[in-house]
Amino acid sequence: MFMLWSSAGRVRKLLFEHVPKCAGTAAMKYLEQRYSRRRTYTVYDRRPNECETFRRMPEEQRRRYDLVIGHGAHRLLDWFAPDAVTATVLRQPVDRIVSHYYYVLEQPDHYLHGRVVGGKMSLRDYVESGLSDELRNYMTCSFLGASPAEAERDPARAVDRAWDVLRGRYRVVGIVERLPPAMEAIRTAIGATTPWKNARTNSTAGRRSLESIAAEDRRAIADRNALDLELYRRAAEAAPR
Repeated sequence: MFMLWSSAGRVRKLLFEHVPKCAGTAAMKYLEQRYSRRRTYTVYDRRPNECETFRRMPEEQRRRYDLVIGHGAHRLLDWFAPDAVTATVLRQPVDRIVSHYYYVLEQPDHYLHGRVVGGKMSLRDYVESGLSDELRNYMTCSFLGASPAEAERDPARAVDRAWDVLRGRYRVVGIVERLPPAMEAIRTAIGATTPWKNARTNSTAGRRSLESIAAEDRRAIADRNALDLELYRRAAEAAPR
Protein backbone atom coordinates (compact mmCIF):
# COMPACT_ATOMS: atom_id res chain seq x y z
CA MET A 1 0.00 0.00 0.00
CA PHE A 2 1.36 3.42 -0.98
CA MET A 3 0.95 6.15 1.65
CA LEU A 4 2.05 9.71 2.25
CA TRP A 5 1.84 12.31 4.93
CA SER A 6 -0.24 15.46 4.40
CA SER A 7 -1.64 18.15 6.65
CA ALA A 8 -4.80 16.06 6.84
CA GLY A 9 -3.00 12.93 7.94
CA ARG A 10 -1.92 9.77 6.21
CA VAL A 11 -3.69 9.22 2.89
CA ARG A 12 -3.59 6.69 0.07
CA LYS A 13 -2.65 7.42 -3.50
CA LEU A 14 -5.59 8.56 -5.62
CA LEU A 15 -6.55 8.89 -9.29
CA PHE A 16 -9.53 11.21 -9.77
CA GLU A 17 -11.18 11.57 -13.18
CA HIS A 18 -12.73 15.03 -13.48
CA VAL A 19 -15.59 14.82 -16.00
CA PRO A 20 -16.26 18.37 -17.31
CA LYS A 21 -19.12 20.14 -15.48
CA CYS A 22 -19.54 17.35 -12.93
CA ALA A 23 -18.65 19.29 -9.78
CA GLY A 24 -15.05 18.32 -10.32
CA THR A 25 -13.65 21.69 -9.31
CA ALA A 26 -15.24 21.43 -5.87
CA ALA A 27 -13.90 17.90 -5.48
CA MET A 28 -10.46 18.77 -6.82
CA LYS A 29 -10.03 21.72 -4.49
CA TYR A 30 -10.60 19.44 -1.51
CA LEU A 31 -8.41 16.64 -2.85
CA GLU A 32 -5.49 18.86 -3.85
CA GLN A 33 -5.36 20.18 -0.28
CA ARG A 34 -4.83 16.63 0.96
CA TYR A 35 -1.72 16.03 -1.15
CA SER A 36 1.62 17.69 -1.73
CA ARG A 37 1.64 19.84 -4.86
CA ARG A 38 4.96 18.43 -6.00
CA ARG A 39 3.51 14.92 -5.78
CA THR A 40 0.38 15.84 -7.77
CA TYR A 41 0.13 15.25 -11.52
CA THR A 42 -2.67 17.20 -13.21
CA VAL A 43 -3.89 16.33 -16.69
CA TYR A 44 -6.27 17.96 -19.15
CA ASP A 45 -7.65 15.97 -22.06
CA ARG A 46 -7.18 18.84 -24.49
CA ARG A 47 -3.46 18.59 -23.80
CA PRO A 48 -2.82 14.90 -24.60
CA ASN A 49 0.94 15.32 -24.31
CA GLU A 50 0.53 15.41 -20.53
CA CYS A 51 -0.65 11.80 -20.52
CA GLU A 52 2.06 10.74 -22.93
CA THR A 53 4.69 12.47 -20.80
CA PHE A 54 3.52 10.53 -17.74
CA ARG A 55 3.50 7.21 -19.61
CA ARG A 56 7.07 7.75 -20.76
CA MET A 57 8.39 8.36 -17.28
CA PRO A 58 10.40 5.58 -15.66
CA GLU A 59 8.26 3.59 -13.23
CA GLU A 60 10.27 4.87 -10.30
CA GLN A 61 9.45 8.46 -11.27
CA ARG A 62 5.75 7.73 -11.79
CA ARG A 63 5.55 6.11 -8.36
CA ARG A 64 6.67 9.35 -6.74
CA TYR A 65 3.28 10.88 -7.50
CA ASP A 66 0.50 10.43 -4.98
CA LEU A 67 -2.36 12.15 -6.80
CA VAL A 68 -3.26 12.01 -10.50
CA ILE A 69 -6.19 14.28 -11.21
CA GLY A 70 -8.02 16.12 -13.97
CA HIS A 71 -9.81 15.76 -17.31
CA GLY A 72 -8.51 12.57 -18.89
CA ALA A 73 -6.84 11.18 -15.78
CA HIS A 74 -8.53 7.85 -16.60
CA ARG A 75 -6.07 7.46 -19.48
CA LEU A 76 -3.40 6.79 -16.87
CA LEU A 77 -5.19 4.00 -15.02
CA ASP A 78 -2.68 1.45 -16.27
CA TRP A 79 0.33 3.67 -15.54
CA PHE A 80 -0.32 4.88 -12.02
CA ALA A 81 0.09 2.91 -8.78
CA PRO A 82 -1.90 -0.32 -9.23
CA ASP A 83 -3.50 -0.20 -5.79
CA ALA A 84 -4.34 3.52 -5.80
CA VAL A 85 -7.89 4.56 -4.98
CA THR A 86 -9.77 5.49 -8.17
CA ALA A 87 -12.77 7.81 -8.17
CA THR A 88 -14.98 9.94 -10.38
CA VAL A 89 -18.30 11.81 -10.26
CA LEU A 90 -20.97 11.82 -12.99
CA ARG A 91 -23.90 14.15 -13.57
CA GLN A 92 -27.39 13.89 -15.06
CA PRO A 93 -26.48 14.36 -18.74
CA VAL A 94 -29.11 16.92 -19.76
CA ASP A 95 -28.27 19.07 -16.75
CA ARG A 96 -24.56 18.68 -17.51
CA ILE A 97 -24.96 20.03 -21.05
CA VAL A 98 -27.08 22.97 -19.89
CA SER A 99 -24.41 23.81 -17.32
CA HIS A 100 -21.72 23.39 -19.98
CA TYR A 101 -23.40 25.89 -22.30
CA TYR A 102 -23.82 28.63 -19.71
CA TYR A 103 -20.32 28.07 -18.40
CA VAL A 104 -18.86 28.57 -21.88
CA LEU A 105 -20.86 31.79 -22.28
CA GLU A 106 -19.39 33.23 -19.08
CA GLN A 107 -15.77 32.12 -19.53
CA PRO A 108 -13.86 34.17 -22.15
CA ASP A 109 -10.84 31.87 -21.83
CA HIS A 110 -12.82 28.70 -22.61
CA TYR A 111 -11.80 27.17 -25.92
CA LEU A 112 -15.39 27.32 -27.22
CA HIS A 113 -16.32 30.79 -25.95
CA GLY A 114 -15.41 32.79 -29.06
CA ARG A 115 -17.32 30.54 -31.43
CA VAL A 116 -20.40 30.34 -29.25
CA VAL A 117 -20.60 34.05 -28.46
CA GLY A 118 -19.45 35.15 -31.91
CA GLY A 119 -21.99 32.90 -33.53
CA LYS A 120 -24.73 34.03 -31.12
CA MET A 121 -25.54 30.40 -30.48
CA SER A 122 -28.62 29.49 -28.52
CA LEU A 123 -28.57 26.41 -26.31
CA ARG A 124 -30.21 24.43 -29.11
CA ASP A 125 -27.64 25.71 -31.63
CA TYR A 126 -24.87 24.71 -29.25
CA VAL A 127 -26.21 21.22 -28.70
CA GLU A 128 -26.55 20.62 -32.44
CA SER A 129 -23.31 22.36 -33.46
CA GLY A 130 -20.92 19.44 -33.16
CA LEU A 131 -18.33 21.87 -31.82
CA SER A 132 -17.00 19.43 -29.25
CA ASP A 133 -17.19 15.76 -28.32
CA GLU A 134 -17.97 17.01 -24.79
CA LEU A 135 -21.54 17.59 -25.97
CA ARG A 136 -22.33 14.12 -27.31
CA ASN A 137 -22.28 11.06 -25.06
CA TYR A 138 -19.04 12.33 -23.56
CA MET A 139 -19.13 10.31 -20.36
CA THR A 140 -19.64 6.99 -22.13
CA CYS A 141 -17.07 7.76 -24.83
CA SER A 142 -14.52 9.02 -22.33
CA PHE A 143 -14.49 5.90 -20.16
CA LEU A 144 -14.80 3.66 -23.21
CA GLY A 145 -11.97 5.39 -25.08
CA ALA A 146 -14.05 5.76 -28.25
CA SER A 147 -15.40 8.54 -30.44
CA PRO A 148 -19.14 9.28 -30.44
CA ALA A 149 -19.47 7.76 -33.91
CA GLU A 150 -17.73 4.57 -32.77
CA ALA A 151 -19.79 4.25 -29.60
CA GLU A 152 -23.08 4.87 -31.38
CA ARG A 153 -22.57 2.03 -33.86
CA ASP A 154 -23.58 -0.36 -31.09
CA PRO A 155 -25.08 1.77 -28.29
CA ALA A 156 -26.00 -1.07 -25.94
CA ARG A 157 -22.54 -2.63 -26.11
CA ALA A 158 -20.88 0.76 -25.69
CA VAL A 159 -22.80 1.49 -22.49
CA ASP A 160 -22.15 -2.02 -21.17
CA ARG A 161 -18.42 -1.65 -21.78
CA ALA A 162 -18.24 1.83 -20.24
CA TRP A 163 -20.16 0.58 -17.20
CA ASP A 164 -17.79 -2.36 -16.91
CA VAL A 165 -14.90 0.11 -16.74
CA LEU A 166 -16.58 2.18 -14.04
CA ARG A 167 -17.73 -0.82 -12.03
CA GLY A 168 -14.51 -2.76 -12.41
CA ARG A 169 -11.82 -0.10 -12.23
CA TYR A 170 -13.20 2.66 -10.02
CA ARG A 171 -13.45 2.37 -6.25
CA VAL A 172 -15.90 5.29 -5.97
CA VAL A 173 -18.36 6.37 -8.68
CA GLY A 174 -20.50 9.19 -7.34
CA ILE A 175 -23.07 11.52 -8.82
CA VAL A 176 -23.32 15.30 -8.55
CA GLU A 177 -26.88 15.06 -7.28
CA ARG A 178 -25.56 13.17 -4.22
CA LEU A 179 -22.16 14.82 -3.98
CA PRO A 180 -21.74 14.87 -0.16
CA PRO A 181 -21.95 11.07 0.20
CA ALA A 182 -19.70 10.64 -2.84
CA MET A 183 -17.05 12.88 -1.30
CA GLU A 184 -17.42 11.12 2.04
CA ALA A 185 -16.81 7.80 0.27
CA ILE A 186 -13.67 9.21 -1.35
CA ARG A 187 -12.48 10.69 1.95
CA THR A 188 -12.94 7.35 3.67
CA ALA A 189 -11.25 5.43 0.86
CA ILE A 190 -8.09 7.56 0.92
CA GLY A 191 -8.07 7.78 4.71
CA ALA A 192 -8.26 11.57 4.99
CA THR A 193 -9.43 12.94 8.32
CA THR A 194 -10.64 16.39 7.28
CA PRO A 195 -14.31 16.29 6.21
CA TRP A 196 -15.36 17.75 2.89
CA LYS A 197 -17.45 20.93 3.08
CA ASN A 198 -20.15 21.39 0.46
CA ALA A 199 -19.09 24.83 -0.80
CA ARG A 200 -20.18 25.88 -4.29
CA THR A 201 -17.16 26.20 -6.57
CA ASN A 202 -16.93 27.14 -10.24
CA SER A 203 -20.71 27.59 -10.40
CA THR A 204 -22.25 29.53 -13.29
CA ALA A 205 -24.20 32.50 -11.98
CA GLY A 206 -26.18 33.16 -15.15
CA ARG A 207 -27.34 29.66 -15.98
CA ARG A 208 -31.00 28.84 -16.16
CA SER A 209 -32.50 26.00 -14.19
CA LEU A 210 -33.13 22.75 -16.00
CA GLU A 211 -36.86 23.09 -15.40
CA SER A 212 -36.94 26.44 -17.22
CA ILE A 213 -35.33 25.05 -20.39
CA ALA A 214 -37.78 24.45 -23.23
CA ALA A 215 -38.92 20.85 -23.49
CA GLU A 216 -37.79 20.59 -27.11
CA ASP A 217 -34.30 21.74 -26.15
CA ARG A 218 -34.12 19.17 -23.37
CA ARG A 219 -35.22 16.49 -25.84
CA ALA A 220 -32.53 17.57 -28.30
CA ILE A 221 -29.89 17.19 -25.57
CA ALA A 222 -31.29 13.82 -24.52
CA ASP A 223 -31.32 12.55 -28.10
CA ARG A 224 -27.61 13.33 -28.45
CA ASN A 225 -26.75 11.89 -25.07
CA ALA A 226 -28.85 8.74 -24.93
CA LEU A 227 -25.86 6.57 -24.07
CA ASP A 228 -24.86 8.88 -21.23
CA LEU A 229 -28.41 8.83 -19.88
CA GLU A 230 -28.27 5.04 -19.57
CA LEU A 231 -24.78 5.09 -18.11
CA TYR A 232 -25.86 7.72 -15.58
CA ARG A 233 -28.94 5.68 -14.66
CA ARG A 234 -26.74 2.74 -13.74
CA ALA A 235 -24.30 4.94 -11.86
CA ALA A 236 -27.10 6.62 -9.91
CA GLU A 237 -28.44 3.25 -8.77
CA ALA A 238 -25.04 2.24 -7.41
CA ALA A 239 -23.67 5.61 -6.21
CA PRO A 240 -23.07 6.36 -2.51
CA ARG A 241 -26.14 7.63 -0.63
